[in-house]
Amino acid sequence: MSVRSYVLRVLVGLCVLVLLVPTLFTLAIPYIHTAGASRAEAALSLPGDDILTKPQLSWIHAISIDAPPEQVWPWIAQMGDRRGGFYSFTFIENRVGSITGAENYQVVYRNAERIMPEWQNPQPGDPLIEGALKVSAVEPGRWLLADSVDPAALGWTWLWKLVPLDDGERTRLIVRMRIQTPAQISNPLMSVAFDAGGFVMEQRMLHGIKLRAEGGAEPAWAEGVEIGLWLAALICGLIAAGLFVALQDWLRPLAVALAALLVLFVLTFVQPALWVRLLCDLALVAGLGWAAVLPIATQRRPVLVGR
Repeated sequence: MSVRSYVLRVLVGLCVLVLLVPTLFTLAIPYIHTAGASRAEAALSLPGDDILTKPQLSWIHAISIDAPPEQVWPWIAQMGDRRGGFYSFTFIENRVGSITGAENYQVVYRNAERIMPEWQNPQPGDPLIEGALKVSAVEPGRWLLADSVDPAALGWTWLWKLVPLDDGERTRLIVRMRIQTPAQISNPLMSVAFDAGGFVMEQRMLHGIKLRAEGGAEPAWAEGVEIGLWLAALICGLIAAGLFVALQDWLRPLAVALAALLVLFVLTFVQPALWVRLLCDLALVAGLGWAAVLPIATQRRPVLVGR
């Protein structure tokens, strides 16, 4: 294949990527803003709404927990960077969590796997993320509200509210986050970054709280496996993209590359069970075989000419 063909393939691939990724994000944004929440919950007036009346970003997420509020509340009460963590991706928190503006800020995030009595009495002014977020108000057993340490640097409110269901046997956890970035960094790309990053971390947090409140525990290896499976999907996509450029039969690797992109979105924003993630990766590996090994084997097969 000529150099011109290679260049043309690369340009076509980039064009497809430039068109598809923004489209996927555009379709995902409405889901990101209200994932898990009903229309009635999204319309609720909640504590902290008066702090940022015109936020640049506003999310409301919810999850049903098969445990009464009194079993859920202790996991909310002990959240914080120097307390029980946030039950999210510590791998990410430990790399970006120190960017808070606090001098000499050093902390290693760890997600608590048990209720700690010494962390069960959060008070207004207590740091939640040192240098960035503090407890603003709290009504024990019902809700906890945090807001910015320095609103001029970043306007930020974060609310966790418990609503009893089924005569108090189950709980609806509602989380609302509002953000107003400073004018100098306020732009559409920054909004997308906040939307995507915040949503990924918060969904992991919601499922982490649910797991613990229902009496479960997160295996120490779970987070590493999730990240590994995500990277495996990314590698499959990159290999498929390379095959798209290199092989004469380019339709198959293009299909696998697009499938890998969709899988990455699913793994990132839906965060399915580990076995579903594993099946997605195995399907991509099989797709690579279909795109590369099968065509090559077919081309090498000897052709029998009849006499």
